[in-house]
Amino acid sequence: MDEIQTNFFKTLNLMEQADSCFLTADLTNTEFCIELSYSRREFISDINNILKNFPTQQHNRLTLPFNFVIENELLNGYPLINDSADKKINECVKKFILNNKASIKNNQELAKCINAITAALPEFLSLIGKVQHHTHDYTVDVHTLKVLQGVMTDNRYRTLHANDRLVLQMAILLHDLTKKEGEIDKSHPECSANSAKEIVKRFDITQDLKDKIVLIIRQHDWLERYNKGLTPPEEFARLLKDGNNFLMECILAKADLKAVQRSGFFYEKFKDVLTQGEREISFLINTGLYVA
Repeated sequence: MDEIQTNFFKTLNLMEQADSCFLTADLTNTEFCIELSYSRREFISDINNILKNFPTQQHNRLTLPFNFVIENELLNGYPLINDSADKKINECVKKFILNNKASIKNNQELAKCINAITAALPEFLSLIGKVQHHTHDYTVDVHTLKVLQGVMTDNRYRTLHANDRLVLQMAILLHDLTKKEGEIDKSHPECSANSAKEIVKRFDITQDLKDKIVLIIRQHDWLERYNKGLTPPEEFARLLKDGNNFLMECILAKADLKAVQRSGFFYEKFKDVLTQGEREISFLINTGLYVA
């Protein structure tokens, strides 16, 4: 295992400690934010300056080889290096994902943790400063950290084996990876799972853990689909029956709801259906009644 991955796993272990700089950080503070030495806005501006030399209809053709597009001044996708495509765009991408550093006002220790994460998961850099649709109070990066913080402080999380805790940690960091900026994006669980399937290949963990990470991401919207009757509870029981998979989804769902709005209104609105879904699907799993 290389040094970057070793530091990444070590950092996640440190972050889950009760007195860590992460679990004691007030992420609800309106002044909390992660800043980058080369910001999302600067990256977009530099790419636009390159693209202005080409006809509009060619813009996406030039950026798609790098896994992103810019539309209405918004960055969608996460930049990837491509040495065989446009050299100027490639230099900007390298600056964004290879030579970028995070800072957090009055919390250098937490910034160090974020930099350890982005060194192993440079894809996370694309989430920093990414605005969500108006229901959300947090940018995607802060929302993601708030979900991770909520999961790590859930008493049920403490009962999980270290491998399951790692699965949850990595699934959370990647669960909103492809979410489109500023709009409701119902496709992001599936798209983020597909991206995660490729990303986790570079990590020195078992294939079983990689598969679990992808599964948890793909099904992390289970509560919404359960509540709207889009997917029958028997199907969730079948998909999430193994080990602690459904328990992990329940822990994530609770933290995800709590990380939408500072007021807690979103969680209060859906907490009863969360409890109902947990009970119904757990019963189906435990009794095997989901089997046709």
